[in-house]
Amino acid sequence: MSTADPSPQLRTYLPLLGLWGLAVAVLTYVLFFEVLPLPRDVAPVRAMEFSQEPDGGREVTLPDNWRSFPDRPLQTAIYRARFDYPANGGRWAVFIPGYSGRIMAAVNGSELPSGGFISGELIADQGAPYFANISSNALTRQGNEIAISLQPGGKLVGFLSQIYIGPVDQIRSSFDWYYLRAVRLPALVVFWQLLLSALLFLLWFGRRSEKAALYCSIMMVFSSIHGIPVYLPSSEALSNLVALLGYVTNFWLSVLGLLFAYGLTNRPPPVKPLYLLILPAFSTVAFLTLPEQVFRYIDLVVVVPFSIFLSGWVVVVLVHSAFWERRWDSAIILLSVLGACALVIHDTLIIMNLMPDSNFTHFRIVYLIILPALSVVFFQRLIQSMNRVDSLVGTLEQRIEEKELQLRETYEQRQLLEKRQALNEERQRIMKDVHDGLGGRLMSIIAMATNSDSKPDAIEGSARAALEDLRTMIHSLGVEDDITGILGTFRERAEQELAALGIALDWQMVDIPPIEGLTPSAALNILRIMQEATTNAAKHAGADRITIRFSLSDGPREMLTIEIEDNGRGLAPEAASGHGLKNMASRAEELQGKFDIERMASGTRVSLSIPTRYTL
Repeated sequence: MSTADPSPQLRTYLPLLGLWGLAVAVLTYVLFFEVLPLPRDVAPVRAMEFSQEPDGGREVTLPDNWRSFPDRPLQTAIYRARFDYPANGGRWAVFIPGYSGRIMAAVNGSELPSGGFISGELIADQGAPYFANISSNALTRQGNEIAISLQPGGKLVGFLSQIYIGPVDQIRSSFDWYYLRAVRLPALVVFWQLLLSALLFLLWFGRRSEKAALYCSIMMVFSSIHGIPVYLPSSEALSNLVALLGYVTNFWLSVLGLLFAYGLTNRPPPVKPLYLLILPAFSTVAFLTLPEQVFRYIDLVVVVPFSIFLSGWVVVVLVHSAFWERRWDSAIILLSVLGACALVIHDTLIIMNLMPDSNFTHFRIVYLIILPALSVVFFQRLIQSMNRVDSLVGTLEQRIEEKELQLRETYEQRQLLEKRQALNEERQRIMKDVHDGLGGRLMSIIAMATNSDSKPDAIEGSARAALEDLRTMIHSLGVEDDITGILGTFRERAEQELAALGIALDWQMVDIPPIEGLTPSAALNILRIMQEATTNAAKHAGADRITIRFSLSDGPREMLTIEIEDNGRGLAPEAASGHGLKNMASRAEELQGKFDIERMASGTRVSLSIPTRYTL
């Protein structure tokens, strides 16, 4: 069994194979010995006068099979017989169950129009029935004559079954049965073949690995050539062409059948497909270019033996696949092929005149046995492919869910690590601020306390400054995007401190939106910059008014600008040369903002711009 496309075990489908084998056997038997109902209440015309130029008339018994008379010229012949028409006989008709060739009927010299979709010019090998109403004006009570002109043609040469002449209501039902068998059933088979061919081609087009679908699609097109004229206007030339095309199409069908058998088992043929197609292509060229007699000789010597050889090869491949590889699809196709071969043998016996009394051939309906098997096999393969896709989709969905869970866990772990890292960084920043700011002030207080020359007021000032630093750090720890709270606390302390120095504070606030990603260290940097700028203005500028102004700027990135402006004498040299301005610039850089100092005619303006959305 092929590992690329494993087929279910034969044992799984034994009930289905058993039922299908029984159905094939019954259908083959019925078609092999098929007998359609004939009119019961109308006696057939069993003998007619046969005339053919240059010979005179002679009596023949019906059915008349021309294959039994090899010396009979293949030219038009006339069959004549007499019949009586009773008084008040009603509507009468002529019914011929089967014929081969082209026929035309006349009663008392009046040509009869054929009934249904059939005319006397339909396909010669169709074995089609003939039905025609007889006009009441053309009939007399006694001495009516029917004349049937038959022009032989096709593989069956010439054939005329028994003839029924009688009331329409007594022979019409029989004609309907024969019409169903000869016309409607082949038309249904051809439609099924063409539909299956289109579906299989679409299947192959969607899945190029399905070589069997492509070969079977092409095979269905070739096999439908015999029956396509059923849908076309009747023509003797078309009938003869289709009959002759049978030699070529049968060769193509043998090669395509072999390629299909190997494609079904997912094994490459021992010979390249191109090499197998050379002989059918050669026979097609010979058919199109050589005279008919020469082509018939090539067909007899080359095409027929090779077609038989290929057909046997197909059976061997299917037998090996069904019994050795235990493939159920090969087994069901094998059963159908064996049934079809039995019907082909039946048709061959008819053509060879070994079954002279039968005119039923199965070239156009033999696929009644094969088409259901092909449909089931490819439908099952399609279902199997869809199941594999569903299984693969289910597996992929499960793997995706597992990967999503892993990613989610990894993301949560990463977030936890980032939070821990950010918390650690915040701790380090706060520890640095404590060490650099509060620690330095405390050391200064200790030094002043141990120095006897230190004044209590200086020690108290340093202690208050240390306390303010501590409060500032504590307030910054409670920030969560919204800085309005810590700004309000800063305003309250700054107003008290500046009022003690006789300096007025002008606080111009706006509606500040939440600052996404604001951390305690960032909030502390903002407060430190504002505190440093306010302290410098109060100690060194000699101002009596300090204005703190907030504003929002629009643009690709919204910015919050804080301006601290005094009306003093400008920045003192000692303040400009200290570390305060450098620290403010460094803190602004950490905030991803802009820091600027502007010396004005009367006073100084410190400006800080920070984004309202960022992650530190």
